[in-house]
Amino acid sequence: MINKIKLIKKIEVVLIKMDEKKENPSQIDKEQREKWDKMRFETQLISAGEDPYPETSHSLRTPIYATKSYTYSSLSELLKNRYFYSRTENPTLYALDKKLATLHGGEKAISVASGMAAIHLACSSILQKRVERIRPKKIKNLLPQTRPNEIPNMIIHLNQYTGSYRLFTKIYPQMGIEFKRINMCDLKEVKDAIDEQTKLIYVETPANPTVDILDIQGCADLIHEVGGKCIVDNTWASPALQQPLKLGADLVIESLTKYINGHGDCLGGAIIGPANEIRNIRYFWLETQGQVLSPFNAWLILRGVRTLSMRMARHSSNAIKITQFLLKHPKVKEVIYPGLKSHPGYELAKKQMRNFSGMIGFELESEVECNKFIELLKLIKVGVSLGDTTSLIEYTALMTGIDLASWERKSMNISNTHFRFSVGLEDPQDLIDDLDQALSQI
Repeated sequence: MINKIKLIKKIEVVLIKMDEKKENPSQIDKEQREKWDKMRFETQLISAGEDPYPETSHSLRTPIYATKSYTYSSLSELLKNRYFYSRTENPTLYALDKKLATLHGGEKAISVASGMAAIHLACSSILQKRVERIRPKKIKNLLPQTRPNEIPNMIIHLNQYTGSYRLFTKIYPQMGIEFKRINMCDLKEVKDAIDEQTKLIYVETPANPTVDILDIQGCADLIHEVGGKCIVDNTWASPALQQPLKLGADLVIESLTKYINGHGDCLGGAIIGPANEIRNIRYFWLETQGQVLSPFNAWLILRGVRTLSMRMARHSSNAIKITQFLLKHPKVKEVIYPGLKSHPGYELAKKQMRNFSGMIGFELESEVECNKFIELLKLIKVGVSLGDTTSLIEYTALMTGIDLASWERKSMNISNTHFRFSVGLEDPQDLIDDLDQALSQI
């Protein structure tokens, strides 16, 4: 028994040393990051994390490491390396993580299985306690019913992606987390909603699908006054157009599935922020919940992100031209795009974004017209998701909004005649021609 106890203690010492090593990046990592930080954004897209790919045969392109385990001849050799098990660490994912951290100006990043996985892991790390080596009886003291005066709450916008909305309003309350759903376009409402138990303010900007623009710096400053954290979902902008960490956010979430990958062929998500926060998410929350990105998907995302800057410029320029067309068309009731001076968030978007992205909202007069219009499109594809090279349009109420009750859609300002248009990279005139022929027939 004594020998067994000594062995357990020895293993614990080894694991602690491994953990300490993971917390402090190697000198090589520091030197690489210092080099990448001196580069401009377009060069970082190509080089960061892959210049050439370290720890291999100097491959120009990051290899796909399709493995679950990493073996070593001794414990001392194991301690010299960062890879142990692919649920937490993988060389292909490591390259992607370094690139994303560099692009956002964050200390560290972690890539995970999907955008929703990133949202849940990031929020969990703030709203719940990291519990380790505590006897079951003591766990009961952490249940929300034992602390009715200490129930944590988070602040969310009236309108946001339906997946995160369901998580925050349907699942989290069952876990003892309250939410306050307010109009975050008004910073006074945000300030009034914050109390002593507010742990998190969740900002999605531009917001999906109504294209609201929220003040990242303003929200971050308000929550920091009470010691809370600010998470920003940056999916509609990508780091090419917006870098929330530089505006005061504590953590940034990206759905890699969308603009960062850009080719519509895989799922992925990412969290970017301070090293200690990302380390906590990686070695506890991800390790526990197992929402792991596959090496193949990481490789696809690395391939896609290299052209991000050029693609976002084209998405944005196409969207502006299409917006101008829609504004003039007599069959179109309303057009919502942050690049329009008439948009209430126009000045704020100019301040915190480099461009206005490729997402347009617009409305027709009636549901009958909407049903006809969606069936008449030829070039533009009808489908959910966004950020693809191919243009995608959705009839919001009947697609991503299908799981919402009518009162929920109304509270989000999602009408029954709303369309969400993800403008792709096709020639803008061809897209305009397709819209025109469909609108002219309704």
